[in-house]
Amino acid sequence: MMNDLSDIAEKKILILFFFKTIDMPVGSMQFVRIMLENRFMNYFYMQQYLSELIEEELVNAEKKDGISYYTISDKGLEVLNMFESILPAGLKKLIRDSIAAIRKKIHMETMITADYLPEGDGYTVLCRIRENDFSLMEIKIAAGTKEDARNICKNWTGFPQEIYLEILDTMIKNREKNPQINENPKDDQKEKT
Repeated sequence: MMNDLSDIAEKKILILFFFKTIDMPVGSMQFVRIMLENRFMNYFYMQQYLSELIEEELVNAEKKDGISYYTISDKGLEVLNMFESILPAGLKKLIRDSIAAIRKKIHMETMITADYLPEGDGYTVLCRIRENDFSLMEIKIAAGTKEDARNICKNWTGFPQEIYLEILDTMIKNREKNPQINENPKDDQKEKT
């Protein structure tokens, strides 16, 4: 029983240590991925401990654009300062050593987003590139199938710089109207009279 309690305490302190070390809001899916990829704890315990930390007001949960973002609270920092020593030194070093790469990946995922929703007979895909809180580009596009919507999202998040530059180049290109086509039908009537 005592081992179980110390394991629970260690895992909760690990979560607090992670949020303190990363020092930025982390989205719910990002947090799950990081914890599982690094094998810090299994999914079910992680969700339980995170919920308890939020309930105990040791972790802040804030919703933005329908996504929950987590940060450590002031109360969480106080608790961490008291109990950080229960974390193994090797685990703390592992987190500190990998935090720059994790932070960079989170930053890219937060700035470059793509999502799709069913709409009518097809799907609507919303692709965004943001820098800080400024939107550089937002594109809303219709896709006929779920597979097309997924491919659009995959390409947008996988090759954002290339796609951004291609779109920008296409949009700023100096184009000339075809002189054969008259875009104002009233002008055609004037010429006939």
